[in-house]
Amino acid sequence: MNKILRNTIVSGVVAILGVSTVGTTVVNATTISDGTNNADVTVNGTLGADNTDPVAPIPEGSDKWINVTLDTATIFYNTQTDKNIVSPTYNITNNSGRPVSFKVNSFKQNDSVPLSSISSLNANFTRKVTATDTSGSNVSTNLITGGSINSDFSSATSTQLANKNGMLSAKDTSGAYSNSATFNYNGTVTDKLTATINPKFTMNLLFTPSDWTK
Repeated sequence: MNKILRNTIVSGVVAILGVSTVGTTVVNATTISDGTNNADVTVNGTLGADNTDPVAPIPEGSDKWINVTLDTATIFYNTQTDKNIVSPTYNITNNSGRPVSFKVNSFKQNDSVPLSSISSLNANFTRKVTATDTSGSNVSTNLITGGSINSDFSSATSTQLANKNGMLSAKDTSGAYSNSATFNYNGTVTDKLTATINPKFTMNLLFTPSDWTK
């Protein structure tokens, strides 16, 4: 079995995912007039901003907020005795000070192995539910149907992860929501296979910011 690798993602699109999150910028405006020809501008720098701190001075919507850990080497399989495709369970954890949502962005084959024997293949995402979280989500996204790879994930459903403190927004004082999710694969083959095939794919996950102000 393939060894599971764990990577921490800090920004951009890496391996199977793409990402972004949010921050706060304060703007003060002053009008100068009546012959005044100069103005003082306060400049406050922050070097080494910590994106695990919800109030870090990182602009809203900046990819610099991203801090996600996930399994990036995954497998699915079946045996010659049945038609069901199964897989181990993998993990995604949001380490950021801000909540994020994610969904499948693309799924591409990396070789030319025929896929006609795959009736269906799905990626299943489950946000873990805490003791007080009654809105845990279960999302299944179709990757392959009838031997053809899905080429359009624009309508794929997102899964939201709370920030590292279990918060979905600045107004959420309960801290009751989960910052982690699990995922696996399932599906079926057309017939029980008598020979082993090993198709290889890359699944890209897109991470997007949640509105911290709501």
